[in-house]
Amino acid sequence: MDSFLYKELYELEKDHWWFVSKKRIVMEMIKQFIPNHKKILDAGCGAGLMLQELSKVGTVSGMDFSEEAIRYSSTIFNGELKQASLPENMPFSENNFDLIVALDVLEHIEDDLNSLKELRKTLKKNGKLLITVPAFQFLWSHHDDVHQHKRRYSKKELLVKLRSAGFQIELISYYNTILFPLILTIRFLFRILKIKSNSDAKVTSKTVNEILKFIFSLEKKFLPFMRFPFGVSLICIVSKKN
Repeated sequence: MDSFLYKELYELEKDHWWFVSKKRIVMEMIKQFIPNHKKILDAGCGAGLMLQELSKVGTVSGMDFSEEAIRYSSTIFNGELKQASLPENMPFSENNFDLIVALDVLEHIEDDLNSLKELRKTLKKNGKLLITVPAFQFLWSHHDDVHQHKRRYSKKELLVKLRSAGFQIELISYYNTILFPLILTIRFLFRILKIKSNSDAKVTSKTVNEILKFIFSLEKKFLPFMRFPFGVSLICIVSKKN
């Protein structure tokens, strides 16, 4: 995408129910489970929304495969930014970060296992990785095609890859669970009726957006002490143990 499209994406993400709620949930999980995070990497920073949020709790660096994403992020964020792709082009040294955040990144990468291994190398001893990924292959839709996803994950598949990469599992749960029945129904109807929607990240009416934001954001109150058995996405915290 061109830089001006990242600006449009940033403006969308600032208020869209899905992005806002995910940000709230991620920051609550960091607050509850990862108290020591002085040096943070946002791996796959995109339009830069999380760079600003993470800067409230630590010193943040960002990376993204897109030159345009880095160029736009540099207009709203004055920290370290590097263009790079995983797994073959990790631009940061080993044992560097206390926390790495990779939000909806792995599903875009062909070689997700070796990408996880590269992220692990970049963590300090006992450092943490927080990731989110889309869940359940049966939820595949035109949205996944448009965003060039390689896969959606089951909990079992993600656990196998994280352990194979050398991580110790601290926490894993499905999330976006309350809205799961609605999203499942919509995607099945679209599939049956052969309706193609370019993206799930459409601007809804303000009222609907606020309702969905409220419902999804409720999960940040539950995830710290319970694990959901299903959901539209997965969230996981793992640690680097020698």
